Amino acid sequence: MAETQAEVAFGVILKQGGALIGSAYSDYGLEITSITPPGFTRAAIGATHMASPDGWGEAIMSSIKEQKPFSVEFNWIVGNTGDVKTAMEGVMTFWSIEFADGSSVKTNLGVSDFSPGSLTPDGKMTASAEFTPSGEPTWA
Repeated sequence: MAETQAEVAFGVILKQGGALIGSAYSDYGLEITSITPPGFTRAAIGATHMASPDGWGEAIMSSIKEQKPFSVEFNWIVGNTGDVKTAMEGVMTFWSIEFADGSSVKTNLGVSDFSPGSLTPDGKMTASAEFTPSGEPTWA
């Protein structure tokens, strides 16, 4: 059996660019504890008709592809909440998820949700943010 090609996620960084393609990216400064990169989806369109073979439903695939929203969980530094709020109120900008091996995914995103975690006497403060993508991502 061949050796695994699995990699660890330690070292992943989320960077924000500008509103224009080719903008410089800078580390957004989140202490990320978990990140779920954007996936892809394409709708199946029902195409069943009165004479579908043996009464089985039929479908065709849409030509429209979309990215799924992605989420980030991080250590919540209350004093930095204004930065997330500013990003949420702004226009979509380009962001980059940079992996430890040097590869990345860059896409146009808007912050669509921010949620602080539960606050407990002996627990660390956490929060999560959801990003809604637009357009085609660039994997490099």
